Amino acid sequence: MDDSTLVRIAKAIADPTRFAILKAIASREEISCGQLAELFPIAQATVSHHLNVLVNAGLVEMRKQGQHHYFRLHRAMLEQFSNELRQSLQTDMSE
Repeated sequence: MDDSTLVRIAKAIADPTRFAILKAIASREEISCGQLAELFPIAQATVSHHLNVLVNAGLVEMRKQGQHHYFRLHRAMLEQFSNELRQSLQTDMSE
């Protein structure tokens, strides 16, 4: 994972609402966009925007079934991000 990917993921989770959405997704096996919208006092279009950012960062996977979109945490990517960030910071500190 290169530095630009690390930064893209960090930016994706830096937004407080997006981080809350990510936590809500992580606490379930899978959740629909509509269900997520019910959990937050924001428009469904705003929830969709935040989900798009999380999907593009690779933190969330989307599955489409008919007209519904379901989301789940991409746990392997989150773990890889954590490991790569830790390694990158340790490497930079030792130089």
